[in-house]
Amino acid sequence: MGLMFQILGPIRALRDGRPVRLPGGRPTAFLVTLLLHAGAAVPVERLREELWGGQPPASAVANLRTHASQLRHLLAAPGEPPRLHAADGGYLLRVEPDELDAAEFERLAIEGHAARVDGRPDVAAPLFERALSLWSATEPPAAYGPATAAAFDRLRERRGAVRETYAQCRLDLGDPGSYPLLALLRRHLAENPLREPAWALLMTAQCRAGDRAAALRTYRAACQALAGELGVSPGPELTELYRAVRRHDPRLLAGRPAARTRDRPADPRPALVPHELPCPGTPFVGRRGELTRLNAALTAVRETPVTVAVYGMPGTGKSALGLHAAAGALDAFPHGQLHLDLGGSLDGTPPSPFEVATALLRPLRAATPEPTDLAEARSRIRSVLFDRRVLLVLDNVADPAQVEALLPVRGGCALLVTSRCPVADPFTATVRLDPLPPADGLALLRLTAGDRRVDEEPEAASAVVALCEGLPLALRSAARRLAECPHWSMARLARRLRDERYRLAETGLRPRLTASYRRLGSAARFFRRLGDAPAGPVTPELAATLTGAPAEEAVRALDRLVAAQLAEPAGPGRYRIGDLVRLYAAELGATDPRDRGGRR
Repeated sequence: MGLMFQILGPIRALRDGRPVRLPGGRPTAFLVTLLLHAGAAVPVERLREELWGGQPPASAVANLRTHASQLRHLLAAPGEPPRLHAADGGYLLRVEPDELDAAEFERLAIEGHAARVDGRPDVAAPLFERALSLWSATEPPAAYGPATAAAFDRLRERRGAVRETYAQCRLDLGDPGSYPLLALLRRHLAENPLREPAWALLMTAQCRAGDRAAALRTYRAACQALAGELGVSPGPELTELYRAVRRHDPRLLAGRPAARTRDRPADPRPALVPHELPCPGTPFVGRRGELTRLNAALTAVRETPVTVAVYGMPGTGKSALGLHAAAGALDAFPHGQLHLDLGGSLDGTPPSPFEVATALLRPLRAATPEPTDLAEARSRIRSVLFDRRVLLVLDNVADPAQVEALLPVRGGCALLVTSRCPVADPFTATVRLDPLPPADGLALLRLTAGDRRVDEEPEAASAVVALCEGLPLALRSAARRLAECPHWSMARLARRLRDERYRLAETGLRPRLTASYRRLGSAARFFRRLGDAPAGPVTPELAATLTGAPAEEAVRALDRLVAAQLAEPAGPGRYRIGDLVRLYAAELGATDPRDRGGRR
């Protein structure tokens, strides 16, 4: 059986079905915080806030090390790699999806929702019932920090939605207002008295049970709850239901069995719904406008699939934004969410379009027999996705050819692409991602380095944000340096970033910039020589002077740099290159033998 964690009630860990004796108090709170972020590193500052609030003791970091050591020992098993690791300035707990009851609850709920959307309440109801059975009658403890408490609130909200959808499935299948269904709805309303859909479900179940008087009393109770808490009257749906009860509407007594599935052939598509979106591993701030646009594009999908692309220079957080937007639109794609990292932002050979297509077929269980060519692989993907609601998230796309011809002609599918370069397609909604504005950059630095360090040295913190040019990747890398060197001040980090010998290394941008540079082709020579350019906008005339090339060739090279997100237009005939990119160009120019002897 291995190791199991239970947080949907009293906090428990079980090894082969036997309870592991967990220490009370903060060590258990430490464990719960890690479980709610399973697979992602939780920064030390976040843990301090969760365990001690706004006034952690001076010994907080040492106490965390003690708690980590204690839990590492408790969770250890012979022959099994350690579960708990120090990582990225915090702690990471390795948990498999089937080892945490909250993750299993989410999986069952999503699969149940997909079955119900597909017109199969007979399949959905048992899935919802299994999901609800994972919750204990005893609520989880309340003594946790703000982020943990918010996570439990979201889980409770999700449980409430599952209860209501399960009750509707039972009614659709002809439940006669049985005692278990009535008890479930009464318990749910005792905890959530402002949920009008739940009041409507209870009234319907009472009518099914032949107790119309009880249904009328339930309506009056709903009126009192809504008026007392919100000062409002019931909405039109609940009011119309009340009128239907009063006029003895026979439709209240009829169920809605899965008629859609009776008259159609068995669905050859996989019963297993893929949910491949990874848990976010880094803090996320800002980007409200971009998130609004992405959410609107993804959730508006109806009968025609859509493609949405996020692009921008290396380090702007394209992958984080894409995953955040995809997670926010999760319920709009009940038939599954696929995720592939194509490695376009890293040094190396990107996968071919055929390799991308075959990789997408595997989680759809449609790769047997293996397709023999790209056209066959893509046509099979379209066949599987036809008339379904599936989200494809293809991260770090290096070449638009990798993502062409994947969507069918009809259905609620969406393709979300992140790439350094824009997807040149008039039918694609594009979002260009710029560096964070100073306020959001400072907020990210707070989340990763901690409020105390930012508040104690606000000017140095602002300098760090500016020297990192508002790039989330650079800010997280700088904060990681502070975590690795707790004796460093923010001012010392700022001084190191000002030193051009160390700035690229401290920001972690070099591998991303290298990947962009290696795809510049003939423009690479111009890019290397731009390291010699003085501060300020670059003109084609200046680029031509630095390289000895004709001005027309310099214009084409600068436009190629813009397409690669290594430069940006700054007005007619002017181009802006960031200091970090300029430093990288200078570094290449100083070491590349092709430029020796030609430098001024």
